[in-house]
Amino acid sequence: MTGKKVLVFGGTVEGRQVSDFLREKEVFHILCVATEYGEEVLTADRYLDIRQGRLNVMQMRELIRQEGFCAAVDATHPYAVEVSRNIREACDLENLRYLRYLRSGLTEEGKESEAVYVDSAAEAAMYLETQQGPIFLTTGSKELRAFTEHISDKSRLFARVLPAAQVIESCRALGLEGKQICGMQGPFSADINEAMMRQAGSRFLVTKDTGISGGFPEKVEAARRLGVQIVMIRRPQEEGCGWEEIRNTLVEIVKESTAYIGATDRVEPTKNAGVEAVTDVQTVGKPDPETDIETNLEVEIETNSGMAPAMEKRTISCIGIGMGTLDTLTHEGAERIRSADVLFGAKRILESVSRMPGLLPGADRRQEHTQGGVDGTYVSDVPVMVTEYSGSKIAAYLDRHPEYRRVVILMSGDVGFYSGARSIQEAFPGEAVHFCCGISSVIYFASRIPTPWQDAKLVSAHGKAFSVLNHVRRYPKLILLVGGPEDVEQICKELQHAGQGQIRVTVGTNLSYPEEKIEQGAPEDFLSCKTKGLHILMLENPDASYILTPGIPDEAFIRGKVPMTKEEIRVLSIAKLRLVEDAVVYDVGAGTGSVSVEIARLCTQGYVYAIEQKPEGIALIRENSRRMCLSNLIPVEGTAPRALEDLPVPTHAFIGGSSGNMRQIVACLLARNPQIRIVINTIALESIAEVMAVLKEFGIADADIVQVSAAKAKVLGRYHMMNAQNPVSIIAFGGNSSITF
Repeated sequence: MTGKKVLVFGGTVEGRQVSDFLREKEVFHILCVATEYGEEVLTADRYLDIRQGRLNVMQMRELIRQEGFCAAVDATHPYAVEVSRNIREACDLENLRYLRYLRSGLTEEGKESEAVYVDSAAEAAMYLETQQGPIFLTTGSKELRAFTEHISDKSRLFARVLPAAQVIESCRALGLEGKQICGMQGPFSADINEAMMRQAGSRFLVTKDTGISGGFPEKVEAARRLGVQIVMIRRPQEEGCGWEEIRNTLVEIVKESTAYIGATDRVEPTKNAGVEAVTDVQTVGKPDPETDIETNLEVEIETNSGMAPAMEKRTISCIGIGMGTLDTLTHEGAERIRSADVLFGAKRILESVSRMPGLLPGADRRQEHTQGGVDGTYVSDVPVMVTEYSGSKIAAYLDRHPEYRRVVILMSGDVGFYSGARSIQEAFPGEAVHFCCGISSVIYFASRIPTPWQDAKLVSAHGKAFSVLNHVRRYPKLILLVGGPEDVEQICKELQHAGQGQIRVTVGTNLSYPEEKIEQGAPEDFLSCKTKGLHILMLENPDASYILTPGIPDEAFIRGKVPMTKEEIRVLSIAKLRLVEDAVVYDVGAGTGSVSVEIARLCTQGYVYAIEQKPEGIALIRENSRRMCLSNLIPVEGTAPRALEDLPVPTHAFIGGSSGNMRQIVACLLARNPQIRIVINTIALESIAEVMAVLKEFGIADADIVQVSAAKAKVLGRYHMMNAQNPVSIIAFGGNSSITF
């Protein structure tokens, strides 16, 4: 086999990208992968020969001499420093052109401000040895030895590795038990990462900056949700090229002479014939890929001179398409869609654009296809359409398809109102994304009623939990984005059950489409809403009013024989919690639920879980919640800490009773969220001593301790006598230091 060949190292996403490009351009290449896993995700063909196994410098040199490559592309993992060093040395000794393809990272020093940065796995392990709590390792089996050698308590380690038998065995050989080893093959979503870290009770995540293709953003997102501390191993300092430079350089190298690609049924053209074809590409038309590999490689950017100018700079536009009809699409948005190379969006949005008269002639003839594992559509005279709206997945797709220079990502309504535009900007940190506004459903809906919308509270309840009762008590006019008719039914049932029949409900369905419908009535009129399509609601409450401060009178609660935290102590304890609007709060030992009710009123975007072991207390919590019209207070019957295990990760916790389990409860809370804010109320001296011991054991140095004795006036005849209450100790500690006053 003679002629031009390329040597590629790396079973990575980048290695596969280089291979896909070379195969697309019909260039023969050998791809070297280290493991069977790297070989399993690839398929050899007439242009690709896969070699599996680790090579030393001498073996690399022998391969280069035998095959006569024109270039070598090092697309190995950015942390495979020794492998890259060997490849570079072999290429230097054999005088072979070496190209290092570096994956773009997502972080710069300090950008992940909550992360602890280290230079190696050993340094990470030494830092973690000084800390407490389970450690979730995502750095691969090769780095595992550093952690088992430097961390004395190996039971803290939980490693996620590739599901290969030899990898699992190597983990066991280092002292890890079965439950500490998770053999799984990615990619992993943020939800999967979150579930795995929660299962391990992780307080630390050890990771490398593996970029978008390595699943780094999803790991960081999961860690942030759980309050897990990120320990980041810095990337080795290395020089290399991005994809566009690699692509253009490969084209230039192969262009030096025409390559014979190894197919026995092909005629090998001469070097002069290849050069002549390049020079005449504009006059002879599209080159024949069967006889002219050189122009097939880069026909898109050739000119009459035969030189390859710089590729057109990629532009990324994020466009709000309005209500889904051409009438509500802006002129700028329409022009960018018409000139696009590729369109991304949800299936419903792509279908809407395809149906817009005159926007994309021929779009109704598009054919379903799959590119790079992502479903898309195409027809020769319209942009490629790809059903995807996740920023990270779009970025990964474009990495595999650099030929698309004019990229358009479509969003429903307006890009600035509950759209996915933020994830798009984060997925392309080095590029300027152009955002094109659209007509939002709220603006359109308000104009059709008609009503002004500047005095309305705008909220999305589409696809997420939402406390409607908290909002209608506070806001006279509320406009809600919801999903289907079942959401309308649920909201109106909550209003009806809470005795809020005075609220005026306006429902808009399938806005701007021929089947558009706008209806008005009371909550009871929409208890069986059956109209299919997307809905939007306006709720008007003429009786809306709201007291901003805590301090519901004790008499407002149904008490029974269950203990209740008194009003003055409630107010001070809640102030010490430093709540935020979307807090997730555990009220442990909730009693009658007085503290839970106060918090649920304040945290309109959050949720309160009232944990109480007595059935009488649970019944009182439910009744007090119903009387206060709260839908974000959830009673949980059981004893802590066991009752906490299946609840969402908390941001705050109030402990009013522990049943002797104070240490276990605090340990559970800190394991679930190391940055949780905790407030404890105690009366008995023994309980105070127990709390002080817990603070010492867990190294809590920021505790704020105050003892309060409140006396309340009581009328006796014509006199007001002060009635003293037992002194209560309030202990507060922890919390997210990034939240400031």
